[in-house]
Amino acid sequence: MRAMLRSIAVAGFFATGLLPAAAVPASEAAAVREVTQEYRNAWLANDPARVMATLTPDAILLPSGMAPINGAAAIRQFWWPHDGPMTTVTAMDLIIDELDVSGDLAYVRGRGTLTFRTGGITAPTRTLRSTYVNILRRQANYRWLISRRMWSDLR
Repeated sequence: MRAMLRSIAVAGFFATGLLPAAAVPASEAAAVREVTQEYRNAWLANDPARVMATLTPDAILLPSGMAPINGAAAIRQFWWPHDGPMTTVTAMDLIIDELDVSGDLAYVRGRGTLTFRTGGITAPTRTLRSTYVNILRRQANYRWLISRRMWSDLR
């Protein structure tokens, strides 16, 4: 029990910046950044298969103000509903403010903007700003994939 409490306390010190975190190897940081960039590129291509390929099969979305969305089928239904109007992403920027890797887990924290239209080509576009956190897991093939994605809309 003491060891667990000590681990939690040390993790808290790292999170607050009171202790220096170990440097992330450049190759690991690049691989994690690459997945974040591919996620963005897949959305800009409006390619659901490419977006889903950046996520683990058991991924969970934690959208701002909503209940968690668990697993690939539920995520597909949330983002691309069969009975809903088509949404087209016209612009997306993801800025990485923080990145860390520990073993087979990594996280990315940042800010983003998303511009999209729902409906046909004449539908008006909307732009949303948000903060986000991605938790990634290294797969058996050493590729990083997003396991959890949380975002909070900025007003």
